[in-house]
Amino acid sequence: MNLKRIKERTYARKLLSFIVGLIIGWVFYLFIFAVFTEGDQEIPDKFVYLSMILSFFTMVIYSIFSDFNYLKRLQLTTSALYNNMSFYKKREKELLTKSEGIISKFLNHESDIQKTVAMSRAGNPEFNYNTELGSLSDLKVTIEKYPDLKADKHITNALAQIEESQNIILNSKLMYNDYVTYYNSAIISFPAVLFSGFWDLTPMEFYADLDD
Repeated sequence: MNLKRIKERTYARKLLSFIVGLIIGWVFYLFIFAVFTEGDQEIPDKFVYLSMILSFFTMVIYSIFSDFNYLKRLQLTTSALYNNMSFYKKREKELLTKSEGIISKFLNHESDIQKTVAMSRAGNPEFNYNTELGSLSDLKVTIEKYPDLKADKHITNALAQIEESQNIILNSKLMYNDYVTYYNSAIISFPAVLFSGFWDLTPMEFYADLDD
């Protein structure tokens, strides 16, 4: 998962960007009017004021479109993060099932392994992230008791991939909730608050495990 992190747009950042853009725009329009000013004459005051006005309205329009693009990026990125979490949860479940199958075949005469496998498969068939964390811990504790099983490359690879999936899921959850915070704050700030209905902007829900 390689998603470029999006920074939060605070009022201070937006104000600074607006002021800098205002100055650049003013200089740009002054240059345009200077090109059409005859000879060595100074730029008339009316063109100086007109440059300020044009620069201001240019930055207002830019800010509106910039906010729209920012909010849409947040929407798409949070959706991608949610899909990533679903994918890696499914992957983790498949890897855990595969690991349990290997362990069962490797030590099918050990009652504690059978008990661990049975416990991890019990309960609601729907995927439960916290429950699988517990079963993974049980399996790892059991594996530690058997050097031959611990050294098995298939088990080692499967457990490493499960841990990788867990880390990705955790990071995705944290980033997802950060982006929801950015998004919900942005849609109630100016200028997005004026266009929220037209842009179809509604608050997003924070991610939470079903058993939290």
